[in-house]
Amino acid sequence: MTAKLRGRIKERDNFACAKCGISVAVEPHLLLEVDHIIPVSRGGLSVEENLQTLCWKCNRSKGAKLTEATGGLKMKNL
Repeated sequence: MTAKLRGRIKERDNFACAKCGISVAVEPHLLLEVDHIIPVSRGGLSVEENLQTLCWKCNRSKGAKLTEATGGLKMKNL
């Protein structure tokens, strides 16, 4: 995943965590990470539709699990 793609995802998600909602507006030194909704280990790709912004805490708790955030995403569609 390129730095440019990571930047686009964070901007698209308004620099806020998709899970808990915390943002850099509230916490300026917040560490935000770009996460695969469907993990690479489960066939997920590094495409915008499969990426989300998470704070470091939410990302660590997610690991390689599939969450409700997958919505209508299917591995074969990515």
